[in-house]
Amino acid sequence: MEKLDIIFAKRYIDAYYNYKNNTPITSSWEKAFNITNKYWYIVLQHLLVGMNAHINLDLGIAAAEVSKGQNIQNLHDDFNKINEILSSLVNDVQDDLSKVYPFLKKILVWTKNVDDFLVDFSMELARNGAWDFAVELANTPASEFENAVQNRDIKITEKADLVISPGFIPQLIFMIIRISERGTVAQKINDLTD
Repeated sequence: MEKLDIIFAKRYIDAYYNYKNNTPITSSWEKAFNITNKYWYIVLQHLLVGMNAHINLDLGIAAAEVSKGQNIQNLHDDFNKINEILSSLVNDVQDDLSKVYPFLKKILVWTKNVDDFLVDFSMELARNGAWDFAVELANTPASEFENAVQNRDIKITEKADLVISPGFIPQLIFMIIRISERGTVAQKINDLTD
C-alpha cells in the first residue's frame, strides 16, 4: 500500500514539474494546469479537473505499476482502502470549500442526502473505473502499455472538457459564483489549506 501511495503521489508531482519545465505530460493533467491562470473557472472546477486526472488516470497506472509481475487482484484490498481514505476526505473538502463559498454550508445542509449520494456514487464510479483500467493495464503487454495509457488519457481529457465547458446555463452560474470569489486560485487554495 505504501508503494502504491508513493507511485500515485509521484504521478501528480512529476506532472506538475514537467508542466513547469515545458516537458510533455498527459493531456488530462495539461488541461488542469492550463486553466490555473484563467479567471472565469471556479475553485470547484479546478478541483474536479485535477481529481479527474489524478483518480481516473493516475490511480489505475499506479496500481498497474505496483503489480508488475504479480497478480493485480492481490492489490484490490489495498486499492479499496486508498479509495476509502479519499472518500473520507470529501466532508473536509466541503468544509474547506465553505470558506470560499459561504453559502455552500447552507446548500449542503439542504441537499445533504442528495449531496452524499452523488459524492459517494461518483467516487464509486471513479474508483471502479480506475480499478478496471488498472486490471486492463496489468494485462497489457509492455509494448502496448504506453498506447493504453494514451487511449485512457484521451477519454479522461474528454471528461475534463465537460467540467471546463459544461454548457451555457452551468457556465453562467459558475460565472456568477466566480464573481463572488475573492483572490487568485493560489490564494483560495492557501485559504483552503489553512
